[in-house]
Amino acid sequence: EEEEEEYVEGIAAMSGSSPDEELKKLEKIVADTKRKLERVKQEHEHQQRKLEREERKLEREERKLQRQLERKNQELEQLRSSLTVSAPQQGIDSLPRSLPAQTDGQGTGQPPSNNEISLSME
Repeated sequence: EEEEEEYVEGIAAMSGSSPDEELKKLEKIVADTKRKLERVKQEHEHQQRKLEREERKLEREERKLQRQLERKNQELEQLRSSLTVSAPQQGIDSLPRSLPAQTDGQGTGQPPSNNEISLSME
C-alpha cells in the first residue's frame, strides 16, 4: 500500500513536470520499491532459515523421545517376563480340591458361625 501511495503521489507530482523530472521520479520509485522488496526477501529468507533450524531441532527431539519410548517398552516387557516367570498367576483352579467347602448347613453358602461349629462338634 505504501508503494502504491508513493507511486500515485509521484504520478500526481509529475503532471506539469519535464520528461526528465518525471523519469527521475519514476526511477526513484522503482529503486525504493526494489530496496523494500529486497528487504522483505531477506526477512523471508531469515525466517525460513529459522524455521528450518527449529524443524531440525524438533526432529532430533522426536528421535530422542522415540528411543526413550522404545527403551521403556523393552523394560516393561522385561518386567512382565520376570513377573510371569517368578510368580505364575494363581487362580481359583489352582486351589487344592481336597479341602471340603465349609457351609452353614442351611444352604446360604456362608461359612458356619462359631455356634454352629460347636453344635456340630457335640
